[in-house]
Amino acid sequence: MVKKCVVASGVLIRDGRVLMIEHKRLGVYLYPGGHVEPGETPIEALIREFEEETGLLVEPLGLMHGIVDSGVVERPLPFAILEEVVSYPEETHIHFDLIYLVREAGGALKNGAWLEVEKLEEVPTYPNVRRVIQLAYETMQHLYRSGKV
Repeated sequence: MVKKCVVASGVLIRDGRVLMIEHKRLGVYLYPGGHVEPGETPIEALIREFEEETGLLVEPLGLMHGIVDSGVVERPLPFAILEEVVSYPEETHIHFDLIYLVREAGGALKNGAWLEVEKLEEVPTYPNVRRVIQLAYETMQHLYRSGKV
């Protein structure tokens, strides 16, 4: 049976490099992230998973529309939302992946690899991951140039 899961991931770009982790079960490099647990929001899962996998605290970046109302908290929009078929050795998952751009907010790097965005073709990962990272890199360059980050 196929298991359907909501997951949250974060792309952290710094100085032309992206922080990635080696996924042991899949044998590829991915940006940090993981399953949204019961009772957890996607952003809470993103922050928790990123810290568990790398030691870094992050905060999501994303478009917000300035919606204000009693009892309402607007959250940043994901950078991308992908529905991914993930074939683990023992089962197949369908991940509804909310992918956020993130910036560092503390912690200390304990795990992960800073990989050059321009050399991602040499990194064992999926084509969609390379594309998301390239788009994230271009977006972050634009945000830095315009002073929005």
